[in-house]
Amino acid sequence: MVLVEVRGGYAYMIRHANKQDIPRIAEIIVFGKRVAYRPIFENDYVSFNELQVVHLYEDYKNNPDRLDGMLLYDDGIVKGIINGKPMDNKTIEITDFYVEPFFVGQGIGTLLIEYLIEQVRKKGVHKIVLWVIKDNVKARKFYEAHGFCDSGKTCIIEGTTKEDCCYEYVLK
Repeated sequence: MVLVEVRGGYAYMIRHANKQDIPRIAEIIVFGKRVAYRPIFENDYVSFNELQVVHLYEDYKNNPDRLDGMLLYDDGIVKGIINGKPMDNKTIEITDFYVEPFFVGQGIGTLLIEYLIEQVRKKGVHKIVLWVIKDNVKARKFYEAHGFCDSGKTCIIEGTTKEDCCYEYVLK
């Protein structure tokens, strides 16, 4: 499954991730997490010591099944990722969704999430869920703008006082 389109005169594709993409995936996730979560948690040790590209690279390399369901935005440079994992036959959970911080605001996240929604709709999935940090207002607004609703389910993120909120998108 590959979507190839032209936007603003430039060709891009949304495609499945493969092993060769692991270094770039690790970069996008680590830098995306640092930019999004450092202001929320204010924990430099975690952001810059524990959260390392090489550690995430090794984890993906040793667990290639983590790439199952991962889609990439690629216009010659992989600029964003989204990963939807089946919870059961009717529900997909978005486990990773990051756009390279340098390219945020260019519509890449919208293209990825809309493509994922369309693909799971074709598979007969009824619901997409994801967890987002309550204090991550920018992400919550993005999800709400794309049809996700706060389900009211929450949990405390282990080792912190921060709350995670479950968002749902019900497919019609």
